[in-house]
Amino acid sequence: MSFATNSLDKRRIALFNYLIFFCVVASLALGIVTALLGLTIQPIMCLIACLLFSVSFILNNVGKVSFSKGYFISVGVALIISASLLYLNQGLFVEVENMLYAGMAISMFLINGVRKHIVYWVIFAGLILIKVLSFEVVGAELGTSHVLVLVNNLVVASILYLFLYVFHSILVKAFDKSNQHEQTLRSLIDNVAVLMALVDREGTYILVNQNYADRFKRSRRDFIGRNRKEILSENIFEKHEPMFQEALTTGQQVSFLEETLLPDGSVISAKGKYEPIINSEGEVESVAICVDDVTELVKAHKALKVANETKDKLFSIIAHDIKSPLNLFHSILNLNHDDVISKEQFLEYQDSLKQRLYSLTETVDELLEWARMQLGGISAYPAKVNVSSIVKENADLFHTLIVRKNIDLKINTPGDMEAWIDENHFKVAIRNLIHNAIKYTNGGGTVEIESDQTEDDTIVSISDSGIGMTSETIDSIIKKEIQKSKAGTDKEMGAGLGLSLSLGLLEKNNCDISVTSEPDKGTKFQIKIPKSSRNKKS
Repeated sequence: MSFATNSLDKRRIALFNYLIFFCVVASLALGIVTALLGLTIQPIMCLIACLLFSVSFILNNVGKVSFSKGYFISVGVALIISASLLYLNQGLFVEVENMLYAGMAISMFLINGVRKHIVYWVIFAGLILIKVLSFEVVGAELGTSHVLVLVNNLVVASILYLFLYVFHSILVKAFDKSNQHEQTLRSLIDNVAVLMALVDREGTYILVNQNYADRFKRSRRDFIGRNRKEILSENIFEKHEPMFQEALTTGQQVSFLEETLLPDGSVISAKGKYEPIINSEGEVESVAICVDDVTELVKAHKALKVANETKDKLFSIIAHDIKSPLNLFHSILNLNHDDVISKEQFLEYQDSLKQRLYSLTETVDELLEWARMQLGGISAYPAKVNVSSIVKENADLFHTLIVRKNIDLKINTPGDMEAWIDENHFKVAIRNLIHNAIKYTNGGGTVEIESDQTEDDTIVSISDSGIGMTSETIDSIIKKEIQKSKAGTDKEMGAGLGLSLSLGLLEKNNCDISVTSEPDKGTKFQIKIPKSSRNKKS
């Protein structure tokens, strides 16, 4: 059965109940009138009619609507015919049988299909039969006037039948069209990603779309006629009730953007509004609730914010860590060209220039590698590598810095220890971590590099006795964010890209990285690297 038919049947039942109520009241009224007129049997019949009509109420309430319709029409017709015969027997010609026209009209609306046409004309046949009996009761022979009475009744019945049939057809078509529009509207509402609901002034649900019902893991019928307080969780209701009341009292739209825990366990970034619906008197009669899941949009906004911050940091790196050394080179070269300093004086700057040039080259390399990684242009090609040789090779790069700062460098890595990692990536990561440890350790401090193995992993640790880091800085490092350039304990400079680049390269090789540190108590980086391809982490 279609949605339209169901709705039509519901309205027919509602009309039927009103009709039953009217018939009960009319029977009582007729009983009172006939009693006042001194009649005795008719008031009793009217009281019986009240009781018999009331049975239809009971039948409707228990779902026996189809039987109730047949019962109601049958009882009504039988009572009218009985009353007509009683009046004729008493010699009273009040034409009670004409009330059967009402029964004929009712049958056209209460009964479906072909049966309504049959019932209509059967009732009319009963009416004609009573008319004929009334002629016989008065002892009149069937003459022209009597035939004309019967013909006139037939004409009236035919006109009424035609009118009721056309009117009923037009009404059903109009109702079907209205329900098609309603179905289309429901379909449109159901196919939008937004959660939508309509509630009255008391907060009772009038309408919800399917998306709204699904998010609360309920059916639509669970909402209709129930208050928001019964449906919403306590925290959601308490948070949103002031907004709902504001929309009611001010008649203005109230918007919100928040993180919401839904009954299905999901947490969404919800952007929504309470939109008051104003009637023709200018009063708020209901409130439309619209909620959009903007979780992905919020994530994208946060990512864009991070990207903008990263861009600013990169410009800072370019402005300071690249441009400053270039300005220095430019100034010294110009001094030499103008013979302001001698060749011997120029050579005195050689070590400083080499250090600045190394730092500049390292910064440019890190920028290029970091940019490639952000664009997805770096792939890992892991193979077996000797951990000890790579650690020592990269530690030797900082021999001059270690000597100058009098750093006690301890390397405890067995010579035969191997790991499964891209060799170039491992070199970049180890070089950056060793450099950072030396860079942020005070003169006379200690840097220690150790390696060990478990059944599945090779573990490399780089620890120092340096200046340490705050928990906020550690969180930023783990997120691979670009660090603000910070001078080392001997004024060494860097771009702040090294750690982000190193952690990104290690993750591409299925390594686990942990950081422990406290301000002024040193830092320890620990890297877990798969021992072989079989131990590759998923």
